[in-house]
Amino acid sequence: MELEKERVALIAVKRPKEEVDLEELKGLVEALGGEVVQEVVQKRRSFSPSTYIGKGKLKEVDTERATMIVAYHPLTYSQKRNIEELTGLKVSDRTEVILEIFARRARTKEAKLQVELAKSYYQLSHIRGMGKQLSRLGGGVGTRGPGETKTEVEARAIRRRIHKLRKELEEVLSRQELQRYNRKRRGQKTVAVVGYTNVGKSTLVRALTRKEVFVKDMPFATLDVRTGSLYLNGETVLISDTVGFIKNLPHELVASFRATLSEVKEADLLLVVFDASSETAEEELNSVKEVLKRLRSWDKPKIFVANKTDKLVSSPQELEELKGELLLKIPEENPKLVLISAVKGWGLEELKRAIEEALKSSPQER
Repeated sequence: MELEKERVALIAVKRPKEEVDLEELKGLVEALGGEVVQEVVQKRRSFSPSTYIGKGKLKEVDTERATMIVAYHPLTYSQKRNIEELTGLKVSDRTEVILEIFARRARTKEAKLQVELAKSYYQLSHIRGMGKQLSRLGGGVGTRGPGETKTEVEARAIRRRIHKLRKELEEVLSRQELQRYNRKRRGQKTVAVVGYTNVGKSTLVRALTRKEVFVKDMPFATLDVRTGSLYLNGETVLISDTVGFIKNLPHELVASFRATLSEVKEADLLLVVFDASSETAEEELNSVKEVLKRLRSWDKPKIFVANKTDKLVSSPQELEELKGELLLKIPEENPKLVLISAVKGWGLEELKRAIEEALKSSPQER
């Protein structure tokens, strides 16, 4: 999917009690080189089965300015096809945009395998929808639709691809398991840095370990696990940067990124990093909590790390003034919170002490 130079109209259904973050979707589209020229939001209790938003609302899309439509929620095959027919524009959805960003960011073989697996899961779900649609068009009960055979063949090919990719990833997981076993035998503790995408996790890992890691101000800059060494009181602690989370992370990605997310599940301690200057920090932390719960890792020992504090105060001496307000944003009672600026180096010594203290009290065998 190419978005370079596409002029994109965003469409979204806002259901009761649901937050729709079009600003974030705009940032994702822009990360692929697209330009958002319009936003069309409709409040309704549920999605239109045929067109996602109502046909009347769909007419508000400016087909003169826009060259493409991106929907906030995942679209079915028939919804996508119907929207394309009614507007004459190319149509995509948020899941596809995120998958494409992941595909472009993947560098190592492991990350590429995981992205390809996620895309295959997504394709399979749409092939199934296409088959049902063509079958309905094709004839009466007990007959094959004209497209049924073709879609079945394509679905089988995708399933074979999924089987092959999963087998290759199982080998990756086995190697990682062996590495973790060896670490435990040596008594090495591990720390995983987690958090919403683009909150400065990679910058923090580089500041703590002095190891060069890719750092850029963009969504999902890091897909590959980067592990460095942190020396605390004469002992070596392994600290790993992990893939960033996002609201409503597509389930295809959670299912596919087991190799990367296993670092989170097996860590002795989590550093949950968030952007102290973000107006949506509380929402973002809740999204991180949701993903970690899906990974059964929320109950692990953790330290919350408020990063980018240099955007709020001008010196490290003022950090304590922010603490009370930032504690209110954290979805946990009595959290351990450390305020830092990874760029400026503020609070890093306090964070190291907090990590050392937390690891002393965490059990070696879980």
